[in-house]
Amino acid sequence: MADRLDMLLSDYMTGMLQVKINSRERWITREKHEERVGGSGTSSNMSPQERRLLIIESDAQLQKMIDQKQTLDELMNTVSQEIKTIIKLRFKEKKQWWQIATRLYIDERTARRKYDNLKELLRNSLWTELIG
Repeated sequence: MADRLDMLLSDYMTGMLQVKINSRERWITREKHEERVGGSGTSSNMSPQERRLLIIESDAQLQKMIDQKQTLDELMNTVSQEIKTIIKLRFKEKKQWWQIATRLYIDERTARRKYDNLKELLRNSLWTELIG
């Protein structure tokens, strides 16, 4: 059974995390057409760009997803090519562990162990607030 970190890595590798970020951003910044009746409507002294930026920065869910993506981008630049390949095969190409091991000419347990070590590193250091 996949845990939250597996689902997040899957979303990241398939591009779904970026789709969720874009969707959330469009949803919270959509134009709300409200009819102003009379002269009591208050006008804001902000430009639409400033208002949009404030809305984006104040949305906790969107900021969490952006932080997750940024952290995963940075992580993928630092891990070894073998671990990148394991993650890519597992989540982007949906391969089984035995298929990953065959492709990389390593033992299935070795591939799992390398992935589990990466997950443990993420859980213990980087993901204390980003997963929960």
